This record gives sequence, C-alpha cells and structure tokens, in this order.
Amino acid sequence: MSVWDVIVVGSGPAGATCAWKCAESGLKTLLIDRNATFPRYKPCGGGIPVSLQNHVSGLNPDGFLETTVTHLRHSWKGKDPVLAPMLTADDKPSEVWMVMRPKFDHYLQTRAESEGATVILGARVMQVEADTTGVNVTTDDGNVHRSRYVVGADGAKGVVGSRVGLRLNKRWGIAREAEIPYENATPENPWHPQLEKAACYLDYGTVKNGYAWIFPKLGILSVGAGMLTPKKPTPAGLNTVGITLLNAMKTQLTSAGLSTDLLGTDIKIWAHPIPYWTGNEPIVDGTCRVLLVGDAAGLVQPLFGEGIQYAVRSGAQAARHIAADTVSSYADSIKLMFGGEFDAANRVAKLFHRTPYLSYKLGVKNPAGTKLVGRLMSGDLHLEGIEQRIMDRLRPSVTTR
Repeated sequence: MSVWDVIVVGSGPAGATCAWKCAESGLKTLLIDRNATFPRYKPCGGGIPVSLQNHVSGLNPDGFLETTVTHLRHSWKGKDPVLAPMLTADDKPSEVWMVMRPKFDHYLQTRAESEGATVILGARVMQVEADTTGVNVTTDDGNVHRSRYVVGADGAKGVVGSRVGLRLNKRWGIAREAEIPYENATPENPWHPQLEKAACYLDYGTVKNGYAWIFPKLGILSVGAGMLTPKKPTPAGLNTVGITLLNAMKTQLTSAGLSTDLLGTDIKIWAHPIPYWTGNEPIVDGTCRVLLVGDAAGLVQPLFGEGIQYAVRSGAQAARHIAADTVSSYADSIKLMFGGEFDAANRVAKLFHRTPYLSYKLGVKNPAGTKLVGRLMSGDLHLEGIEQRIMDRLRPSVTTR
C-alpha cells in the first residue's frame, strides 16, 4: 500500500490545479486519472476570464492560450444580431482567454509534476473508503493507495462522491459540441475570415433554458449548444434534447454566415452533462477526509454555464485547506467564494428564461448588458452586486405578460 498526504482523482482543471498547489505546498501528492495518455481530447467551449490569474498564482497563458476574445456577438434565433465590446470599469477591453482543453489540462498537470506530484494514468478508481484518520483508494489494477485526504475531481459523473455519499441528487444540464477546423490561421492572425475578429458568438431562443455558441480558437471553431433540464431526461427525452441542441448549433452557424455542412459526417459531435450548482448538497464527507472540487462539486455558474474558472479556483482552495488541515471548513469557504454569485445567477436565469425574447431585447441586446458581462469577466463586478439592477430591467418584461 502506497501512502500519501493527498490523492487527487481526476486530472482536469480542478484536479490538476489542486495537485499542483498541494505539491507546491510540500505535500506528498498523487494524481490519478483513468485516461491512459495525456494530453487527452476533451471538447469544451474553453472560455476563461483573464481575472482568473488574480485568484490563482503562477498561471502563465503562454503555455495554453489560443486566442483572446474582447467582443460578444448576440443574436435571437439566428437573427437580430448585435456586436458589442466587453469593457472594464474604466472602459478598457475586458478579455477572455480561449483555450483548448487538452492543452490547458496538460499544462496544469505538467505544473503539478514539476512541483513533485506523482501522476498515475490509465487507472480507474473503484472504491473509496474513508475513516477518521485517512482514506483508502482502490484502483482497477488491484492497488490500494492510502492518504490523509482524497479530492474528487472526476467530473459530473465521478465515482468519488458517489462512493462516500456526496452529491447523489445532481441538477443536470446537457450540452452538445463540435470542434470544426479551418485553414490558414496563424498566431498573428488567428481569426476565421468570415467571422468578427476577437468575438464570441452567442444565440438565444432556439434552446429553452440555454443558448448556442461559437468560440474562436487558433484554427478551430468550438460550436455548441447547452440547456438546463428540470430533471434528468429519460432516454427518449435525451434524444429529443439532442436534436434540439443540434438544430440550435446549425442555426448559429447559419446566423454567422457559415454552412451547416461544416457539421458533416467527418466531424464528431460530443454530448456531455453539465452539473449545475444547487447550493444545498454537501461537498465534504462526514469524516472530513474526502472533498469535491470543480464539476464533481457542481461548481458551474447557472446563468452562463461557465465552469473552468470555478474548477481551477476550487482546486486551489481545496489545496489551501488540505495544507492547513482545515478541510472541515472547506465547504463553507466555497459557499463564501461562489454561493452568492451562483444563487444570484440562478435567480436571474429563472427570470430570463421566463421571457427570453423580451429579456434579449431589453437586456442582452443593450450594449450596456455586454459591458456588464465585461465587468463580470474582469472581476470589476460580482453578479450578486448588480442582481437588483438586472432584475429591475428585466422584471417589466415579466409583469407585462
């Protein structure tokens, strides 16, 4: 039996960051991932606000940056488009990093290894057994690893939480995504020739409780659509949702002046769950030896469906608590960091989804709306601080119906 200070299960943004910061703190750290090789392919919109570097020290975008976005192009069911800049409080461009997940995740894993973390690939965790002094983790090769703490960073369908009774009643969203290559992109001119430079494309109305998108990378367009579902769909319901999301992706391509043939048979369309925040499910087990981060903890913002920055930040926060032996207060610190913002996002999303067209006309299409997004991305504002302003603007669209 190998013995560690901390075992992190899952080498995505949350897990790799946690392993990096634990090892940086001098902890004997083991990072386990079921994938046999890295970088491994992972479809994802891949947008990260530059403000993340204010929360996690040592991030160097030279190691993972594809493009930097400063504008949003909104549309309603593919029509009525508007292009607006994201701006900071002092009217400077607000920036969002665009990343490819294989490259970004591998960057973080490499940082963990450089600090001394041990990485085991191709091992699937089968059992997690916690007691008051530590945790045994059994992998499918029959090996048992012992540690003082275990971090579940194994995503929306992760096994760590389920093995210790955490997050058994998830709130689901569903996304479909494709990554479409295009030619002649260079670091000096990375933009698709038919699209607005430095712009993300967002379309509303074709998906209930969601939206479609085009995110520009270097030589790649990430095209997708996602929605929040009231409950986990049946198999028949999943098929219906899948068709709806695919049609939304096609509408978005058409709106951008691109052919739907880009989603041809040679392009794989991926589907994956989105584990939205509920705010009332525990993310630390009763022994205070197992804790969850990132998607495994449901840390996806309910309005934008944004998850990467919260995954990285929660991984770093978990590492701080593990290094200080204060895991019993980890859940409270996560609620303090994200709870107010996520709860406000949930309330705004519910109001928006009740009257999406009028909300689009009154809120999204207004250039002031995009500026607010820019300030949120830059960290100038937090959603709970401007929730009332948003509600005051959108509420007439609800009360007049």
